[in-house]
Amino acid sequence: MALLANDLVATNGSSALTSCVISNANGCNFSLASGGGTLNATMTQDLSSTGNPQFGNVTATGQVNASATTSSTSTTTGAVVTAGGMGVAKNVTVGGQINNSNTTDSKSRTTGAIITAGGLGVGGRISCQGINFGGNTLGTYTGTTSWTPGISFGNFISASLVYTSNGSYVVMGSMVFCTFEIYLSNKGSGTGNTTITLPLNSSNAIQPTQGLGQWADVILNSGYTQVNIAVNSSSAVANLNQSANSSSAYLNLTDTNFSNTSLIKGGFYYFI
Repeated sequence: MALLANDLVATNGSSALTSCVISNANGCNFSLASGGGTLNATMTQDLSSTGNPQFGNVTATGQVNASATTSSTSTTTGAVVTAGGMGVAKNVTVGGQINNSNTTDSKSRTTGAIITAGGLGVGGRISCQGINFGGNTLGTYTGTTSWTPGISFGNFISASLVYTSNGSYVVMGSMVFCTFEIYLSNKGSGTGNTTITLPLNSSNAIQPTQGLGQWADVILNSGYTQVNIAVNSSSAVANLNQSANSSSAYLNLTDTNFSNTSLIKGGFYYFI
């Protein structure tokens, strides 16, 4: 095999050890012929290859460029593939998608498929199955959802009961946050305690009683000043009642407290 100037070839299983300083236009060519052995080389200038070179330890004091544009769809594909880990001391900029196939769940700040010692800045939305807050997981969140609350007296909806209503709710973990308004135009012939339907059934937890923000044409009993909504446990409805102050007993609102032009409006929360 003819050798050109500045060529070094290892053949037939032999080894070659060299230090090459490129100082002319011809460059310095390293090659292993068929059956070649080990080539140990130290280069002080750029290294380029149009093939698939394989190296042991490589130390680069300059920039490493891979001109291949192969995208990665697995751990064995892409312009750069490594069978081991990768340690990076400074910033990493990625122009495409980052896919992590590790499925380790996170139960603390030091566990999971991705761990960062610093903060995390995200310019867009995050979609996930749950967020862990130091041991407690927020597994459910739904954005604002429309809801049409119903009203009845004595759990009986008469044919003559006429009203318009609208509302919305948000679910965060085991809590539901609601806003609603109901306008009566005919209270109908139903009699008994006043209830409104919930967007989602409540759990068997102790549920809250909260004051409503606004009501009109609702006639409260003598000495009572506040309209409240009391969510029932394990139920699809909540009761409307009245109170004199924060420490007084509650009294149910009934059909007699309403007129054909009554309005109730407000917000509340409960557990599911």
